[in-house]
Amino acid sequence: TNMLHRLYPDVPIIIGGVEASLRRFAHYDYWSDSVRQGILADAPASLLVYGMGERAICEIAHRITSGTPANEIRDVRGTCYTMSVGEYRKSDIKGTQLPAYPLVSEKPDFAAAWKTFSDADGIIIQPHPKTVIVQNPPAVPLSTEEMDRIYELPFARRQHPAIKETIPALAPIQFSIITHRGCFGACSFCSITHHQGKQIISRSEESILREAKRMAKMPEFRGTISDVGGPSANMYGAHCPKWEKHGACKNKSCIGCPSLQDGTARQLALLSEIQKIPKVKHVFISSGIRYDLIPENAEGDAYLKTISESHISGHMKVAPEHISDRVTQMMNKPGEAVFERFRRRFEKLQEGKQKRQYLVPYLMSSHPGCRIEDMVKLALYLREHNMYTEQVQDFTPSPMTLSTAMYYTGLHPFTGKRVYVPTGGEKRIQRAVLQWKDPKQYDLVVSGLLKAGRRDLIGDLVPNKGIPARPPKKR
Repeated sequence: TNMLHRLYPDVPIIIGGVEASLRRFAHYDYWSDSVRQGILADAPASLLVYGMGERAICEIAHRITSGTPANEIRDVRGTCYTMSVGEYRKSDIKGTQLPAYPLVSEKPDFAAAWKTFSDADGIIIQPHPKTVIVQNPPAVPLSTEEMDRIYELPFARRQHPAIKETIPALAPIQFSIITHRGCFGACSFCSITHHQGKQIISRSEESILREAKRMAKMPEFRGTISDVGGPSANMYGAHCPKWEKHGACKNKSCIGCPSLQDGTARQLALLSEIQKIPKVKHVFISSGIRYDLIPENAEGDAYLKTISESHISGHMKVAPEHISDRVTQMMNKPGEAVFERFRRRFEKLQEGKQKRQYLVPYLMSSHPGCRIEDMVKLALYLREHNMYTEQVQDFTPSPMTLSTAMYYTGLHPFTGKRVYVPTGGEKRIQRAVLQWKDPKQYDLVVSGLLKAGRRDLIGDLVPNKGIPARPPKKR
């Protein structure tokens, strides 16, 4: 934005997207290990559009076209703007005020600011040394009709013709379909809720089928739709009657709430209709299944059977992230018991099959609250159930998430209690423990086992290469 402003000083700059959205207030920056001021205090932009900003950006474009200067547009939902410190002091603007920058760099103040932001409704204000950042209330979620219009725009589904080299990342998404927006999972480390919101906004079945039919007519199409889903595929069609009048409940989980209306039957019917389209041979789900949303009854068993037999390509991707309850509690994920019940249901479906299918768990190391002994417990669980993954996500703080607030402050913003935070060499050890079969990780795994007090696993989980089975006796 600085370069654009130098080249076109009289042209208003509007910034947005997930990177700008998550940095709209003072935030922890992992790469510099410091708290940085909100991006509008650094970038010469007139406005910041946060979240999924189609409606806001159209409103701004209409206003500017009609002659309103961009820096005078201050009432569009889903936007942030700035005002001078002097103007703010004279104004009568009312809203929730966050601790000012740089005061918010102090860890207790950062934790308090995160909680205040999370609890706030309406306008939110954060003073900075040279400016004041003001956030308007979030945009009203799109309607189903608006979602349909956006996703039925004539996207090329091809790389730009100016790029001659093959783009490997295009292949997994070229023939995929987005069915909905939003996620009420509220995982501590995930920013989707902050960007798309908790409410699920689903496209109509008719719109999705039209997109699939257009896709099937493309010359590059080979019969496989690689993904039909969203942040969690089986949230499609989920609905709560309270969303339309009151929005999503603050600081309450939708999962397990009796008001939440399940959408699994609607999802199965949609997948079945897509499967009937000429030239479509396979309809897969690659965006992940939220296993704790699958009802633990006959209906849920039928759903799981259909999905596993018809809509996964041999591997079902799920995200337990961990099985140590004290870690999953910090992650706001289901605990070991929930995942174990799901694993048993899935394994029961494999009985008698000549070609069995497998669970692929997404796992995370070094999350706040996680110790080496928790990683050892997870490794033993995986070994016991013949699960192993070479890909392990090591927790990396991203702006605006609860996990990042815990990582930086060592405090839980909602309780004020201290949280253990693995850093430095321990992060490498935690990751290595989940890769215990990799010879390159041997030394780190052994170090982790010793630190966790599990010397007994040397020669069991990993080979014993001359390490004493127990410490030598002191003389």
